[in-house]
Amino acid sequence: MLRGILERQLDRRYRDHFQVVHYSIQSNHLHLIVESNDRRTMRSGVSGLVIAFAKRLNKLLERLGKVWSDRYHSRELTTPSEVRRALVYVLQNVRKHGFAQLGAYIDPLTSAVRFTGWNMAVSTGPDPDPFPARAPRTWLLGEGWSTRGGGLLSPNERPA
Repeated sequence: MLRGILERQLDRRYRDHFQVVHYSIQSNHLHLIVESNDRRTMRSGVSGLVIAFAKRLNKLLERLGKVWSDRYHSRELTTPSEVRRALVYVLQNVRKHGFAQLGAYIDPLTSAVRFTGWNMAVSTGPDPDPFPARAPRTWLLGEGWSTRGGGLLSPNERPA
């Protein structure tokens, strides 16, 4: 349900100057890996996304009020190693909290089901709400993280 709502919003928010390439839905927040032309575009894109998501979620739950706090943390990723660590953190966050067993399990509340940078076959389960994977536009997120940042991801990796 939450994944479907988020992915429908991501599909509507795709622009040449802003795109969410990877995400993870947590119990009370989201992790996003975003590409944007500049900080202003990033802030505007993320703001529009979370507002639309909150409205849709409130409508679904037949409630009013805030869904998100007014703050978010952003960090520009500038090296292949930073991008690789961010990918592990976002796509494997469930392992950080000890909710996943070892094995090629993929968290269904992430974009990991469409991630092609695994070093082995992974168990993804059904893909209930097809959302076209966003091809990264930058070298860092496209190939730099794997060629110069430490190699493909293992589905058994845990975020630091």
